[in-house]
Amino acid sequence: MKSRKVVGRLGEDLALQYLERCGYQVMEKNYRKGRGEIDIIAVRQELLIFAEVKTCSYSHRKSVVEDKVSWYQREKIKQTAYRYLDESRWDGAIRFDVLIVYLGEPCSVQHFKGYFD
Repeated sequence: MKSRKVVGRLGEDLALQYLERCGYQVMEKNYRKGRGEIDIIAVRQELLIFAEVKTCSYSHRKSVVEDKVSWYQREKIKQTAYRYLDESRWDGAIRFDVLIVYLGEPCSVQHFKGYFD
């Protein structure tokens, strides 16, 4: 059985590949500032996204995104994103997305665009 950390990294790698196939340019992976972390920061057509990746080692049950990202996690992600925006001086639109990666056969990704703001 793979550790949670290994499964999480695999999920993030698959999410990166998915975003790149969809035309996003990845700017940062595992961006850390203070006590917060953002899994993926990417840009596409003047839109900057902050993406939280959740990985499931099963695919028989599609998860409800509310089961995966708590209110507390969303708040930490937002605080960290605002720190990134201050540093980068980004002046375009932003969006907060959640990607759920299922590692079953076949692997799949659910992309929840604009999940929270």
